[in-house]
Parts: sequence; C-alpha cells; structure tokens
Amino acid sequence: MKWLCSNRGSSSVLVVLVLIVLVVFSVLAVTTSMANLRLARKNAETVKSFYSLDSEGERFINVIYNSIMLARDKASFAVQSITEGDLTAAGLPNSINEMIEATMKGLSGTNARKKYLDNLYPKLVTYFAMDSIMDAYPGCVYSKDADYMRNFHIYSNVLVDLGFSVRKTFILEYEHTLRYLNVDVDISNPEDGTDLEEVCEILEWRMWQEPFEYKNEIDLWEGVP
Repeated sequence: MKWLCSNRGSSSVLVVLVLIVLVVFSVLAVTTSMANLRLARKNAETVKSFYSLDSEGERFINVIYNSIMLARDKASFAVQSITEGDLTAAGLPNSINEMIEATMKGLSGTNARKKYLDNLYPKLVTYFAMDSIMDAYPGCVYSKDADYMRNFHIYSNVLVDLGFSVRKTFILEYEHTLRYLNVDVDISNPEDGTDLEEVCEILEWRMWQEPFEYKNEIDLWEGVP
C-alpha cells in the first residue's frame, strides 16, 4: 500500500505540465504576433498605395495650376508682342498669327484695337493653358476638341466660351489587382487673376477598385486613413 500512496515523481509531473502550458501559450503568443504583423504590413501597403494614387492626383492638380499661371504670362507677352507688331515673337501658330494680323488691319482707331487685344488676352490664356496641360497629360481635356483653341477663327472678334474641363484616371496595380483614382476638374475663366482654387473646381476625386465602389456614393475604398 505504501507504494500506491507514494508521492515520488509528482513534482516532475507538475513541472512537465507547467512546461507544456508555457509552450502552448508561447506558441499562441507567437502565432498572434505573426498574424498582427501580417495585418500591419497589409495595412501599411494599403495606405501606401492610397497615398501613391493621391499623390498622382495632387501632381495632376499642380500641373493644371502651373499651366494656368504660365499661360497668363505667355498671353501677356504675346499681347505685348502683337501690340509692338512682332507677331513672330508671340509664340502662336502661323494660322492664328495670320488671323490676328488680318483682324488688326480691319480695325480702325486705337480704341478698337485696344478692345480687341483686351478680348484676345483671355483666348490666348486658354490656348496656352490647354496646350500645356495636354502636353503633360494627352487627351485629358474632354469638354472641347483637342485642337479647339487652334481654330484660327476663334481669334477674330467672335465671342467664345473659354471654360474647359479635364479628366484623368490614374491606375495603380496592387497585389494583382487594379486600383483607380478618378479626378475631374472644371476650369472657368482661366484668365481671371483670382485664386486658382476658385478658377479650378474639382468635380470628382474618387478612389475605387470594383465597379460597385465607383457607383456607390460612400467611399468604400480600403485603407482610407
């Protein structure tokens, strides 16, 4: 009976059980940490892709702003060159120069010519702005034909609508899927000296991956900070 009631080895069994429990909890802790690490990396990559698309959109807006500012300077210089009679320095195609020269010759009096040049300036701003934007992003102007401002008839005394709209879709490949950013900007009165944010109205700035995300009014794109 004394052998049946012996406590010899019970401490060893207890130590083994404790070790097993510690090993189990250690494995669980490592597994949880690895899962959290994978999730953190996925979130980091998602946020990175978000900002990559967002930065492309911001670059697009900056190109529009810079193009308008540069167009104003070019238009001012062109009008000054035309006033001085040096059409070749205006930086315009020959067909437009010929129309401007013919229109100027048909005007009598200084006031009539000054009024014509005042009306010509916004047309030239639009011409140079569209030309610069389309040079950086071909085909982005959708409200007017690409060669609309190259139509020499516009540079006579006729009144034209100088506003135009630009649209660009940026595509980023991420984990064998494509993510998109749609940017749509309406540009009105680019010759106006007011703040560029007032001249350029952002009509759309939407990120999406699946068609239902694009059609949904709520932004469901993953990774929006």
